[in-house]
Amino acid sequence: MNKSSRQLVSPSGKGKETMYVLLTAILVTVSCATLILVNQKQSEIANLADFQIRAFSDLNEKELAVFNGLYTAAVEINAIHSEEEEWLTVPQLEEELMPPFTKDTSWKNNGRFNWTRSLRPSGSMDIALYTGHPKQGEETGSFILLFLHNHTQKQGNARTEPSHAPYEIWYHTSAGKPAPQIATDQGFISAGWKEVIAYSGEDEVKRIKG
Repeated sequence: MNKSSRQLVSPSGKGKETMYVLLTAILVTVSCATLILVNQKQSEIANLADFQIRAFSDLNEKELAVFNGLYTAAVEINAIHSEEEEWLTVPQLEEELMPPFTKDTSWKNNGRFNWTRSLRPSGSMDIALYTGHPKQGEETGSFILLFLHNHTQKQGNARTEPSHAPYEIWYHTSAGKPAPQIATDQGFISAGWKEVIAYSGEDEVKRIKG
């Protein structure tokens, strides 16, 4: 009877394949660790002051919808006032179908806010407040869209830069919180209001990607 012969074939690399695989794994691990560290550093967002909150992390879903509407409406209201020197009334904002003032489905789903406008001119400052309170029983706080226009730059030929942002959005956890008597940052802060800060587009990409 013929017996089958067996022959042991040694690998041509004599163990080098294992070394190459190990080196590749180490290289991939080091590269991933480096990328994670770099991304973590880039995703750092500037700290806010004690009187400020972040829109996307500190507001609930309904409040965020109201904030987004105010943020968009602020641009339109500010532009119209710059051209015509008039502050749109709440009925005008409703007629323009401008969220969160217009009473559409979104308005019904996000607190049924009642909005009022108050004007408080002071010296060269043209100040307007759009204050919103939700319907009783809604799980939302109060909002104020605050405009601060300094018209001193229109006097003479000298051009001065505004010392304050043209508009701000403030929030209070109380659903029935009235607007502060003094329309300054300190007035809002003393009354317990928080300024809501939106992420920039770059910050939002970082927030989503981590």
